[in-house]
Parts: sequence; C-alpha cells; structure tokens
Amino acid sequence: MAIRYGFVMKWRGFRQLPITFVATALMGALTGCAQPPIEQLAAAKKAVESAQAAGAAEYASEGLAKLEREFALAKEEFTGQEHVFSIVQSFSDAEELLIKVREDARQVEATAVQNKEMAKAAAQAMEQEAKQILASAKRFMSHRPIGPARASRTIIEQELSGLEKRLRAVGQLIEHEDYLDAEMQARILKENGLAVSEQIQQLSPKTTGVLSRVRQRSRQGKSEGAGNHVPSS
Repeated sequence: MAIRYGFVMKWRGFRQLPITFVATALMGALTGCAQPPIEQLAAAKKAVESAQAAGAAEYASEGLAKLEREFALAKEEFTGQEHVFSIVQSFSDAEELLIKVREDARQVEATAVQNKEMAKAAAQAMEQEAKQILASAKRFMSHRPIGPARASRTIIEQELSGLEKRLRAVGQLIEHEDYLDAEMQARILKENGLAVSEQIQQLSPKTTGVLSRVRQRSRQGKSEGAGNHVPSS
C-alpha cells in the first residue's frame, strides 16, 4: 500500500511540472545527438575559398573542379538533413563530407602554389630568351649597315620597336602574376624576334654566322624547355 501511495505521489508531482520544462526536455532528448555541423560547414567554405584565392582555377583546375563538386555534395547533404524530422535526423554523413572537403582543399591549394611557382620560373626564363633575341637583332642592325635597302631597314626597325613594346607588356604580365599568359606571349615574341633576325640576315649576308648561332641556341632552349610544362592539377 505504501509503495502504491509513493508512486501516485511521484506521478502527481510529475504532472505538476511546467509544460514548457517537459517539452524542452523531450526536444533535447530527440535532437541532442543531431546538431548541425555549422562550424564544419564554415571551415570547409573557408578552405575552398583559400584554394581559389591561391590561383587553383589556373594552376590546379582539375583538382579545384573536383573539390567544388565535393563541397556542393556536402552542402546538399547538410541542407537535406535540416528538413528531416528531428527524431531521425543525422548530420554524420554531412560532417564526414565536410571534413574531406577541408583536407582536399588544403591539397589543391598546395598544388596550385607549387604549379604557380613553376609557371613563374618558366615565364621569367622565356622572357629572358626573348630579350636576348631582340638584343641580338638590334646589334645586327647597328653594326651591320644594310646599304641601299633603306626602306627595308626602316621596316625592320619599326618591327623591332613593336617587339620591344610587347616585351614590356610581358614584364607587366609577370608583375601581375599572370604567368601562363606571360610565358605564351614571350614565346611568341621570341619566335617573332627570330623571324626579324632572318630578315636582317637576308639583307646583310655578313650576319649569317652570328644569326646561325642565335638560331642554334634557340633550338636548344626549345628542347630544354619542353619538359617544363606546368600541370593543371
């Protein structure tokens, strides 16, 4: 009888608890193990943005594309669980995906930084080669008078002036860290410089030996630079 009386009193005491307290306790029991990984989401977003800022779009494009797909999938999983009834809600898959996004983002950023440094070195080397070609062509013009072909000489001088202007533009590209475009422009400039040197050779046979050595150095530079391609991922 005493046991039954004690149980009844406890039940009455429970019924007298505020409804809000009971509701809060119940909701806590249902959702306590399914907290949204908001901090993980923010950290993953920051890691992806850091990789993008490091130049991954240009210097690790394939890795960045894969990373962005992974992040989109993680966000989709996160958002999907937000609309699930709390008693069956689980953010464990979303959290695992977000952790992987952070790890992959660090790798993509490191690859981008490495490839960017390689592209910088390649651009600077090609710029120097183009400078040497133009300097040699200018020396040929100044030390080897062309004689009666004054009109042709004027045209060549104008071409050299235009090439020097483009060379300065290559330097500006390097200053702005646009290394891929800088290397491409410097390579084209180098070929144009060799073409102008050929024109000088045709007008002044005395320069044949010197120009042959220039062309030989250029071909050697091409074979040595063939292995300096910057990967995209």
